[in-house]
Amino acid sequence: MASPVSLRLPRAMAEKVRRIAASEHRSFAEMLRVLTEEAVKMREFPDIVFTNGPTGRRATFRDGLDVWEIIEPYLLAGKDWSALRQSYPEVDEGKLRAAVRYYESYPDEIEARIALNQAS
Repeated sequence: MASPVSLRLPRAMAEKVRRIAASEHRSFAEMLRVLTEEAVKMREFPDIVFTNGPTGRRATFRDGLDVWEIIEPYLLAGKDWSALRQSYPEVDEGKLRAAVRYYESYPDEIEARIALNQAS
């Protein structure tokens, strides 16, 4: 359930949000919600940024790997850590653990991305 919030933005910032919202065909309120969610997630997971792509924005590690890409073999193996480790031997264990923590925090987001990948 959403909680209504009132806030004041500096005029220049509000205009930037309006431009982003228009470019993404979203309302101002929806764009503020998306930007806030992304900011909170990046605060929780400093190595993760959000990138645009043909299927929309997605959580990506700064080095370019998408979180869902890392998590897919982990889930397909029944959340088996060794399967994840074997799928990405070159990836630092801390990054793999961060991907698992992100998935545990936002499972619907990651599972939707994996389903989209499986469907194509």
